[in-house]
Amino acid sequence: MVLESLKKIFKKDDNKKIKPISSSLASIDVYEELPVDTSDIEEENIIKIKVLDLEDYRDAADVVVMAESGHIVIVNTVDLERDIDDEYSKLVLYLKDKIAEFGGALVRICANKILVMPRNVVIEKLIKEIDDNDSK
Repeated sequence: MVLESLKKIFKKDDNKKIKPISSSLASIDVYEELPVDTSDIEEENIIKIKVLDLEDYRDAADVVVMAESGHIVIVNTVDLERDIDDEYSKLVLYLKDKIAEFGGALVRICANKILVMPRNVVIEKLIKEIDDNDSK
C-alpha cells in the first residue's frame, strides 16, 4: 500500500505539472513589526564575567574596580604552585586584602586561575550526605 503510494508520487507523468505554492499567503510586507518591551530587563540584573591577566599592581587595581562594580572576574595568574615568587605572592595578597575591604571574595580555581566575586555572590561547597543504606 505504501509502495503503491510512492510509485504514484514518483511516476513520471508529463501531464501533471507541479502546482505552485498557494498565493494566498500574505507577503512579508503585510506583517507589522511589533515593538518589544525591554523595560523589564534591568541593567542591574545582568551579571558580567570579566577575564584578565594579573601581571602587576595596575592589573590588581583593575580587578578590584571590576569586582567592586558587581562583575565576576576570572584572573589568569602564573602557576601558583610552581612559578610563584615573593613579589607575585605580595601582589596576590594585596589583591586579597583589597577584595576583602569591600566584602568580596577571592577563590583559587586551579593552579593558574583565581575567581574574584563581588559581595553579592556567595560560593557554597556542596556536601553530600552519606546514606547508611548505600554503605552496606
